[in-house]
Amino acid sequence: MVEYLCLVDEEDNLIGRATRSECHSRKLLHRSVYVFVVNSESKLLLQKRSMSKDLYPGYYTGSATGHVDYGETYEEAAHRELKEELGIDGKLIYLGKFRTATEEENEISALYLLLFDGEPKFNREEITECFFEDIKEVERDIEENRKLFAPGFKLAFKEFKKALNRIDIIRKR
Repeated sequence: MVEYLCLVDEEDNLIGRATRSECHSRKLLHRSVYVFVVNSESKLLLQKRSMSKDLYPGYYTGSATGHVDYGETYEEAAHRELKEELGIDGKLIYLGKFRTATEEENEISALYLLLFDGEPKFNREEITECFFEDIKEVERDIEENRKLFAPGFKLAFKEFKKALNRIDIIRKR
């Protein structure tokens, strides 16, 4: 079955659809989602992408990530990716949108947070391993290149940290 994605303009208005391969080969602007799953110990769930993935095989990335299918909302895509990749779902907290422009990707990405204590049942066809890691440790891993992270994840993590800072500022008022 052909996977169609939402083509969008710079303001994220839907302007059409294209196949996943067209989006990547022609660097067409399309939508994606990142869901960061965090437990009560402030640890972020990371996944290591399967070696069978066409983009960034063996790289570490966020808890659940993926494209927004044509006809789907960002939030619907986030729930779908959580179920497909981790076998979990829950109440999502929207953290914002950002632009993911890397060598391979040209996306407008929505970022969500899911608070979750438990063990995910990850999809072994898509994910090699998955584990919770302290957020400060993830930051050090990125800064010191201790793990091979997908470029889009690094951008998403920056946005995640900005959102945490905004929340912290609001809490202190």
